Amino acid sequence: MRRLVIFFSAIFAVSLAYSLYFHVQPSVDARAYDRIGWNLAQGLGYRESLDVPLAQDNAILRVGPGYEFFLAGTYTIFGHNYATVWVLHALLLAASALLTYLLARRLFAFLPSVNTVALVAAGLVGFSPDLITINGLLMAETLGVFLGVLTVWLFFVYNGRQNWQLAALIGFSLAAATMVRTPLSFLFFPLIFFFLYRRRWLHMAVCITALTLLFAPWVMRNYNVYHAFVPTNLAYGIDLAAGNHSGASGELEPYARNARYLEQYGIVEGNRMLTKETLRFIAIHPLQFLQITLKRISIYFSFARPSAFWFHLSGMSRALTVLFSGFYSVILFTFGFLGIYAARKAPDRTRTYSRMLFSFLLMMPLAVTGIIVETRYRFLSYPMFAIFAAYGFYWLKENKYRWTVLLSAFGVLVLNSSFDLWKNIERAIQRVQSL
Repeated sequence: MRRLVIFFSAIFAVSLAYSLYFHVQPSVDARAYDRIGWNLAQGLGYRESLDVPLAQDNAILRVGPGYEFFLAGTYTIFGHNYATVWVLHALLLAASALLTYLLARRLFAFLPSVNTVALVAAGLVGFSPDLITINGLLMAETLGVFLGVLTVWLFFVYNGRQNWQLAALIGFSLAAATMVRTPLSFLFFPLIFFFLYRRRWLHMAVCITALTLLFAPWVMRNYNVYHAFVPTNLAYGIDLAAGNHSGASGELEPYARNARYLEQYGIVEGNRMLTKETLRFIAIHPLQFLQITLKRISIYFSFARPSAFWFHLSGMSRALTVLFSGFYSVILFTFGFLGIYAARKAPDRTRTYSRMLFSFLLMMPLAVTGIIVETRYRFLSYPMFAIFAAYGFYWLKENKYRWTVLLSAFGVLVLNSSFDLWKNIERAIQRVQSL
C-alpha cells in the first residue's frame, strides 16, 4: 500500500510541478473556457461575452458545458485562481491512473504478476507526456479522460455485481463525461449492447433515466434560450463542415463558410444548415468522404503527431516535448495493439473482459474520425490503450520475446505515420522549422 501511495503521489507531483513551472495563461480555447467559467461563478450565466445578447453569444459554440461548470465550481470556492485548477488537474490525472490500475487488475486477475502489469498501465497514463502537458492548460481533456475511464471502470464493477445502483452511477458518469467531451457519448453503444445482450431491462432503464436526469436541466435551459433541442453544445455543425468538404485535410482548420453561415443565419440555424450541407456533400461524394476519413484515421494513430506544438513551448522545451511525446506514442500504440492481439489467447474470463474493453476503446476513434481529428482528441483512448500495452509487455516477456508480432505492429504503424507525413509534408516542415 505504501508503494502505491508513493507511486500515485509522484504522478500528482510531476503534473503539478509541470503546471507551476510553465504557469501558462489561458489562450484561445482555454481563454474562452476561463471566461465562461468565471461568468458562471459570478452569477452572470453561461456566456463568454457580456456585450452581446445571450442567444448570440459564442459560449454555446465551445466544447462543453461540463468543463466550464467544473471551472465555475472551482472559482466559486477558491476564487479566480489558476493554480487551484492545476492542483485539481493533477489530482484528476492521478485518479485516472488509479482507475486504470484498478481496471487492469480486474482484467488480468489471473496473472501472477498482475500488480506489476497494472502499475505499468497506470504509469503509462499518469506519466504520459501528453496528459501532463495538457494538464498545464485549461482544457477539457483532463476532466474528460477521468470521466471516461471512470465510466468504463464503473461498468466493469457493475459487470461483477449487477445492481441498479451501479447502473444509475454509470448513467450519471456517462452523462457528465458527454457534457465534458462529446465523443465520450459513444461509450453509450457498447453499454446498451451489454444491457440488451444480458437482458437487463430494468438496469438499462435505470441507466438511461439517470443519464436523462443529468441532461434535463441543461436541455431545458437551451430550449428556453435557443428554442431548439441542444443536448450539449452547437459545435457539431462547425466541426462537421470544417472536416468534410472538397480540399479538407481532416483536421480542425479555418473554413470560411462556417463564419459566413453563423453571421448570416445565426448560431442555431447556421449550424443546422452547415450540418445539412455537409451530409449532402457526404452523400454526393462518398469517395471524397472516404479519402478524408482515411486521412483522419492515419492522423489518429500517427507517430508523427506529438503533442508538442502548444504556444507556451519553444526551443529546447518544444524539442524535448516532441521527443518524449513521439516516443510515448510509439510505445503506447505498438504495445497496445500487441496487447489487443495477445488478449485473444488469454484465459476465458480475461478474453471476455478484453473484448468488452476493446469495444469501449474502439468507440473513441469512431467518434471523431468521421468529423475532425487533432492529436489531443486521441487522449480519451489512452487509459484503454495503456491497459492493453501493459499486457503486451507481459505477453512479450512470457513468450520469450516473440518479436515477429511486435515488429509487425510497429511496421504497420510506421507505414501509417509515413503516409501521414507524406500527405502533410508542408505542415511537418513548418513544425520542424519551429524547433
